[in-house]
Amino acid sequence: MRKVRRRCKNPACREWFYPGFQNQTWCSPDCGTVIALAKRDKDRHKAIQEAERRRKDEAQQERRSIKIRKLAVKPLSYFHRQAQSAFNEYIRTRDFGQPCISCGRNTGAKMNAGHYRTVGASKETRYDETNCHLQCEHCNSYLSGNIGEYKPRLIAKIGQAAFDRLMGSHELKKWTREELQKLAADYRKKTRELIKTRQETA
Repeated sequence: MRKVRRRCKNPACREWFYPGFQNQTWCSPDCGTVIALAKRDKDRHKAIQEAERRRKDEAQQERRSIKIRKLAVKPLSYFHRQAQSAFNEYIRTRDFGQPCISCGRNTGAKMNAGHYRTVGASKETRYDETNCHLQCEHCNSYLSGNIGEYKPRLIAKIGQAAFDRLMGSHELKKWTREELQKLAADYRKKTRELIKTRQETA
């Protein structure tokens, strides 16, 4: 059987040789030692990297576990606050640049997400987008929503049919922690997508 020449795998050598057995990759014992030591170092480095990856995975898993345990003991009100914050941010982003829904002014002052039917009076509509619009700090905080001025502008904005639906009866939803977490995540996503769309069309 005709022998096939190979090149030595030692980068510093690379001489042609005839192997004495099938898996021989070195031309001399010295080159064999160099290749063996390089492989040992490579395997050690790979083992260290794998151990570091496992350590990071375990640490990440532990952080997730701690976060889940912490969330498990938080009251439902905490998750409502998170969802309301994400919802309000979406409303402010959606209505950005529009005037106050109550006084019709756009003074550049702080603008809030103002509910027509307040959360305290109508928990059923706290996350209804037709019930919440951009409102200046003065009307929202100091005039209790300035509802008398809010109503006609709200009807003009959403239409009489939508206003009648908003003012009608609504079933009070029994929210779970998981549902509120998803609601908050969904509104954060909607806000990001809205900002991205505006940037692309600007």
